[in-house]
Amino acid sequence: MRLRSVEDRLVAVLAESQGSGVLLTPDLVLTSAHLLSVGCLPNVSRPQAVVIAPGGRTTPVHCDVVWASHPSRCDAALLRAQHALIPEEGLAPLRWGAIATGQPVKACQVLGFPQVQRYDEDELEAVQIAGTLVPLSGLLRGRSVLRCDHHPPAPGPDSGGSPWAGLSGGPLFAGPVLCGIASSDPRGWAHSAIEATPLTSISADAGFATALRRHWPDAPFFEEVRSSHPEDIAYEERYAKAVKARYSRLEIFGLDGLGTNENSWDLDTAYLSLEARAPRRALDSDQHLRPETQRVEDLLGSRPRTVLRGEAGAGKTTLVWWLASHAACRTLPAKLSALNGLIPFVVPMRSLAAQGTVTPTPDRLPTIAQLPVEDPPSGWAGRVLESGRTLLLVDGLDELPQPDRAPARRWLTELLRLHPRTRCLVTVRPLAVADSWLQSEGFEELLLLPMSDTDIQAFVAAWHRAARLECERFTDAPYALRQRGRLDSLERDLAQEFQRNATLRDLARTPLLCAVICALHRRRSGMLPGTRWELYSAALAMLLGGRDDYRRIHQPEGITLTVNDGQQLLQRIAVWLVRNGRVELSRDQAVRQLELAMGGLRHVREQGSSDQVLTHLLNRSGLLQERATDVIQFIHRTFQDYLAAKEFRDNDSLDELLGHAAEEQWQDVIRLVIGHCGRSEARRVISGVLKAADAAPDPETEWPLRTLAAGCAIDSTCLDDELHDAVWGGLKALGPPSDDRETGFLASLGPDVLPILPDPDGLEAGLAARVVRVLCSLGKAALPLLKRYGQHSSDEVRGAVAFGWMFQDPQRYAEEVLSTMQLHDVWLPISLSEQLSALHHLDRIGGLAITGGHSSAELRRGLAECEVSWLTLRHNPALRDLDFLRNHTETEQLSIAKCPRLEDVSALSDLTVQVLELDVGSPGLEAIAASAGPLPQITSLILALADDFSVIEQILRVFPNVSSLGLNALGAQSRLLDLSALREKPTLQLDVWPHNNLEIRGAEHFGDRLRIH
Repeated sequence: MRLRSVEDRLVAVLAESQGSGVLLTPDLVLTSAHLLSVGCLPNVSRPQAVVIAPGGRTTPVHCDVVWASHPSRCDAALLRAQHALIPEEGLAPLRWGAIATGQPVKACQVLGFPQVQRYDEDELEAVQIAGTLVPLSGLLRGRSVLRCDHHPPAPGPDSGGSPWAGLSGGPLFAGPVLCGIASSDPRGWAHSAIEATPLTSISADAGFATALRRHWPDAPFFEEVRSSHPEDIAYEERYAKAVKARYSRLEIFGLDGLGTNENSWDLDTAYLSLEARAPRRALDSDQHLRPETQRVEDLLGSRPRTVLRGEAGAGKTTLVWWLASHAACRTLPAKLSALNGLIPFVVPMRSLAAQGTVTPTPDRLPTIAQLPVEDPPSGWAGRVLESGRTLLLVDGLDELPQPDRAPARRWLTELLRLHPRTRCLVTVRPLAVADSWLQSEGFEELLLLPMSDTDIQAFVAAWHRAARLECERFTDAPYALRQRGRLDSLERDLAQEFQRNATLRDLARTPLLCAVICALHRRRSGMLPGTRWELYSAALAMLLGGRDDYRRIHQPEGITLTVNDGQQLLQRIAVWLVRNGRVELSRDQAVRQLELAMGGLRHVREQGSSDQVLTHLLNRSGLLQERATDVIQFIHRTFQDYLAAKEFRDNDSLDELLGHAAEEQWQDVIRLVIGHCGRSEARRVISGVLKAADAAPDPETEWPLRTLAAGCAIDSTCLDDELHDAVWGGLKALGPPSDDRETGFLASLGPDVLPILPDPDGLEAGLAARVVRVLCSLGKAALPLLKRYGQHSSDEVRGAVAFGWMFQDPQRYAEEVLSTMQLHDVWLPISLSEQLSALHHLDRIGGLAITGGHSSAELRRGLAECEVSWLTLRHNPALRDLDFLRNHTETEQLSIAKCPRLEDVSALSDLTVQVLELDVGSPGLEAIAASAGPLPQITSLILALADDFSVIEQILRVFPNVSSLGLNALGAQSRLLDLSALREKPTLQLDVWPHNNLEIRGAEHFGDRLRIH
C-alpha cells in the first residue's frame, strides 16, 4: 500500500490505556505520556503501536519508550517500534510547525481512535474531528484548543464521561502541518472542544531534542502557521509534477542524430556533478575551517544562500534544473536533504526581462517560468514564503541588462528580508557583479570550476550512455545492435583522444563544449576541430547542414535551407537580441527579423513565408527553442553571441560593435568576433578596444577593456609587434591587481599573462598575494614564479602559495615549490591522498586543513614524518578514531567537524592541545567523556551545536579549565539556548552565534563577558 496523505500517519497506541499517535518516521511514534502509566512516569516498558490500514488491520508491534515527559509538563512521549510500521516509501512527507497568529485558524483537524467508535472489541475505527483552532484559548496553560465543527457523540460506557477517550496522542493538523497532539477534553465545553499539546512545548524539552537527534536527525524545520488552506495541498502536488515535467529533461547537444527528433534526456542520466569552491577571499580570515574544493552539491547543503559563479556553458542552469526537479519530488541526496520538499521557484532572469519587469510580486513567482500547470490558489506563493518552504532559484543574473541589475538586487534583498528563512541560489557569470554584491543578505559565494580531466572522461561516458538509450527505440534489432557497438567504439576512441590531446582537453572544460566535441566526434568519425571558433563553426554546420540529410529527412516542412541560409537567418535574430539587450524574443519579433533577412534570400522566400521558415528553424535547426508559449531563444547564449558577432563582421558593423566596448554584455560578442576577422579587421577591433581603454574614466572601466584587448590579441591569428606591445604594455601599466575582480581579469587570460606579472621583490604583501592567486590558476608554466613568491617574508603571501597546491600536480608542487618554503606559520590545504603522501618532502608546518574521506591508517602514514601545530579535520565520513595523532604531542590546536563515524577520541588525552573546535555531533561530549575523560589542558573551546543543547550542562565537566567558549548554533533548529549551567565559571569568556529565532536564557549571568554575534 502507498500512503498518499499525512492523515495516513495515524496509529493506535496500546499501552496502560488505549490511545492514538502519529508516525514521525516509519518506526518512530509521537504520542501522549499519560497513556503509558496511570502514575507519574512510564512504568509500561513495552507499549504497542498499530497502523490501522485502509481496508485492513496491522498486527500490533512492540515499542520501546525512548523519551517521555512528565504528564504535568508537556505530556508527550516518543516510542520506537521494533520494526517499521509502514514502508518508508509509503509515507507522505511530514511538515510540522507552530501557530504564529492570534486569529482563529479554520480547516484544522484532530485524528485518532476514540473508544466510543469501537464497532466490536477487536476493531478500532479512526475518526477525523474537523474544527477551528483558537490560539488564545488554552494559551495560559500552554495548550492548543480545537473547537469542533459538529456536535460530539455521546460518551461510551467505558470512556470516563468523555466521548473522546482514546483520542490522546492523536495528531492535530492545520492543513498539512502537524502542530501538536491531542491531550484532553476540557471541562465545561460539553465535549465541543479538544485540547492539544503544541509541538513548540514538546520541542522545548531537552530530552526530546536529544531523542529526536538520535532517532530522526533529518527532522524538518518548524514552520510558522498563520492559516490553513486545504486547496494548497492538492495544488502543491500538481505544481511538483509540473516542475518535474519541465526540469527533469535535459537537452543534450548533438544527441538527436541517430534517427529521431528527441534530444532531451532524463536529467539523471546526463547530469554530471561538477566541482566548486569558495573563492579565496572567503577563506582568508578562516581558511583552515572550511573545505576548499568539493562537489557543488556537497557545498550547497550547508549554505542556505549562495551566489554561484560560472563561465558560459559551465553547467549553472543544469544545476538549477536538477535542484528544482529533485527538491519538488523529495529525491535529493542526503547531503541536500534539507532542500527536499521545499517549493522551488525558478526565476530565469532572461524571462523576467522579456516580461517587462525585474521586480515581480510574490504571486508571480510560480508563473514566471510558465510551467504546464494552472494558476495557483490566491495567495499561495505568499503562504509558501511565510512558511519558510521556498527554494528560490534565480538563474542568469548576468542576462539582465546592466541598468536592470540594481533594481533586481533591491527586489531580491527586500524579498529575502521579508522572508528570512527562504533558501536561495543565484547563478551569474564570474565577473558580472561585484564580489560582495549580496553579502549583506547572508549570501556565500561559490565558483563553479572547469571540468577536471576526470570530469571530462565522466562526461564522455554519460554522453554516450545517453546516446545509447536512443537505440532502445529502434524496432530493427540488428541495426540497434550495430549503433550501440559504434557508440561503444566512439566512446573508447574519444576517451583515448582526450588522454593524448591536451589542447582538446582544454577546449572541453565546460559541459557545453564537451558535448559539442562528443557530437562532432560521432558525426565526423573522429575528425575534431582545434580551436573554439572551429568548434562553433563545425557545430553550426552539423546542425544547419547535414543534420536532416544524415537522418534521411527531406523537406519535412516543405523547406530546404543550406548551411549559409540558416546561418544568415539566425544571425539576424541574434544581432537583434544583442542590440536590444535581450536573450529572448516573441514569435512576432522573430518573424519580423526573418522577413528582413529573407529580403536578400529569394530562393528561401520562394519556399514559404517567414512564419513557416521560423517553424522550420525551431523544428529542424536545434539552435532555436520555444521553451514557453511565445518565448523564443537560442539553446545557449554562446551561440547567440557567436552568430551576432558574425553578423556584425559580415555587415561591416564593427564600429557599432566597438562603440559598445565598455558594456559588459557586448564584450562577449567582441571576444567572439575576433575569430571571424581577417588580419586588418582584427587590428581594427583590437585598436578600437585599446582606444576605448585609453578613454576609460576610471580603473573599474579600464580593467575589463584592457583584459578584453588582451583576450582578442591572444585569439587573433596574426598580430604585429607594435599592437602586441601596446596591448600587453597597457595591461601591465595598470599594475598588480588590487581586488578580486582585477585578479579574475588577469587569471582569465591564462598562461599568456605570465610575462607581465611582476616579480615578488619589493612588492607589498597584499598585492603579492593577489598575484599569487593569478599564478595558481595558470598551471605548471607558473611554477618557477610561484617558487620565487614562496620565498616572500609575508605569511599572507606564502599562505597564498600554499593554497595553490589545490590546483597543481600534488607531487610536483610539493617537490618544486612547497619544499623550498618556510611553512611554520601558514595553513596548508589537503584534500587528495597524493597530497598526504607528499608531506614527507616538507619541513615543519603551521597548520594542515585536511578534508575528504581519508582513513586513520592513511592519515597515520601521511603524518608520520610531519610536525604540525594546528590541525583541522573536516568532512571525513571514513574517520573512526584519532590514534594517528598519538605521536603528535606538539599539536596545539585541533578542529574536528563533519566526521559522522568518529567514535574513539581517547588520543585527545595524550595531546597538549589547548584550543579545540568541535562539531558536537561527531563525536558528542558523551563520547569524549567516555573515551578520553576530562581534558584539563584545553583552555579554548568552540562547539558547533546541532539541536542537542543539553550538552551545555556537560561542558565544564569534560573541559574543567576552559576559559574561552564559543557556541555556534547557526545550523540548529532548537529555539531555546539556556546558558545557566555555565554560570559557576565566573571568569568564562563566552561567544554565541545564534540563528534568527533562538531565545537565549541565562545571559544576565555573564555581563560583558558574553558576546552575541
